[in-house]
Amino acid sequence: MGKIKGKYLLILAAMSGLIATSVGLVTNVAGLFFNGIAEEFGILKGTVSMTLTICNIVFALGGLAAPKLLKEERLKMLLITGTALIAGSTALLAMCSNICLMYILNAVRGFAGGVLGFVMVTMVINNWFQSNVSLATSIVMSCSGLAGALFSPIISSVIESGGWRTGYLFTAAVMVVLNLPAILFLPSLHPKTKNMVPLGYDPEAKKEQTAETGEVKKASAVPAALFVLAVIYSFMACGATALPQHFPSIAGSYAMAASVGAMMLSICMVCNSAGKIVLGALADRFGSRMSLLLYSALTIGGAAVLLLVHAPAAMYVGAGLFGLTYSLGTVGVVMMTKDTFGLENYSRTYPKISLAGTIANALFSSVIGFMYDMSGNYVSTLLMMIVMLGLNTFIILKVYGRKA
Repeated sequence: MGKIKGKYLLILAAMSGLIATSVGLVTNVAGLFFNGIAEEFGILKGTVSMTLTICNIVFALGGLAAPKLLKEERLKMLLITGTALIAGSTALLAMCSNICLMYILNAVRGFAGGVLGFVMVTMVINNWFQSNVSLATSIVMSCSGLAGALFSPIISSVIESGGWRTGYLFTAAVMVVLNLPAILFLPSLHPKTKNMVPLGYDPEAKKEQTAETGEVKKASAVPAALFVLAVIYSFMACGATALPQHFPSIAGSYAMAASVGAMMLSICMVCNSAGKIVLGALADRFGSRMSLLLYSALTIGGAAVLLLVHAPAAMYVGAGLFGLTYSLGTVGVVMMTKDTFGLENYSRTYPKISLAGTIANALFSSVIGFMYDMSGNYVSTLLMMIVMLGLNTFIILKVYGRKA
């Protein structure tokens, strides 16, 4: 981290703000508003929670559209427009009188979040950082969880004192503040347009850039087999991240106190954020393949602990280890995409690979609930998680083996 300074540190802060807004304040605090809206409108919480489903689906579509919208000459305007849309639609939610209008506004802020979120942020980091790129990626990605952890109690307090409408207005204001560093300090999508070079640029290196100009190589054909494996990896890794929201229910199924489930979720979220930073540091030091394999083994171990050892202390350990799945589903997907297809193909492949993960998370959130309804326990679910993570371990070996 000491090597990241000056303009590069400002870019890192700018990208952290965009992720905190587009994911942390759109997705990770959404549940705080459900009860108040359901009570005032006299509708089911499931009906209200559909706002988040719609938001996440359109978020993925925004990510697909991002490469076509992200052009150097209109970067500043895109940042301002995207911020206006995501913050403005959030503020307008405070004025809604029916759920249908909320669905529309959540689609708007989901699309804006998708454009300003993972795709744009990782493209900028890959362009501006040649050294410490994994660490920079992981720091930025961790801000989605950190924003949720930091602002959840604050927004909850605002809702408690002023109502959910005031909560939305407060959230919209925070979104604008968090996006300001990107609007003010992000000079370009690529440093070459400002006659600069990426952090740690080596003119002798010919991995992704030419030695003479530093320009990214022309896009080449994407191997279909590797692309399919990457999509499956994203689907499995992001699908696994649907389990932690069921931790309170898992603790209850083992006849444990509600406080145990709450603590499991808290520990999981801490490991979610910290694990991303550690994964990036490990990848820079030991390589992506070794780091991803280590995390896969730890998450499989976490699922096994949750399945086999039913004591509070063990459940905390299992929840913490399983929290590393968030790293596999975010930083891991970015690393695999970049390592496998190169920067020249990143903007073409990452949005599609990421889309598979978004769909998987939404799908498995419901599938896990249905599996519990059918069996009355989480045994089959935890076994499924072990199989999924085991399959991803095989994919890591296969993808990086073919790359070598």
